[in-house]
Amino acid sequence: MHEYSVTKALVDVCNSEAERNDIKSIARVRVTIGKFTGFAPDAIRFYFEYLSPGSRCAQAELIFKEIPIRVTCKECTKTSLMDDPVMVCPVCGSTEIEITSGRELYVESIEGE
Repeated sequence: MHEYSVTKALVDVCNSEAERNDIKSIARVRVTIGKFTGFAPDAIRFYFEYLSPGSRCAQAELIFKEIPIRVTCKECTKTSLMDDPVMVCPVCGSTEIEITSGRELYVESIEGE
């Protein structure tokens, strides 16, 4: 259900930016989303289709760019990619890690006429 409020904000931002830039119809919205956010692109797409009719983004295609979870270990100094948000260094097992990517969530671009 978290995706509903995120998608509502996404539709609002798209419509606001389209109005501000005199875009009558949005064709594409590129969204960058980190895997650590836990948001599912399919759920966002579902809610986008539900929330966008009657707006400037009613015909828009959502394009997602997923950013992997990347951590740097403070113990062994290795940087690793992770599929799941497990807070343990996959190299040495330390819990002293820093998340360096995967938390992103933003609109990269809006295209339209």
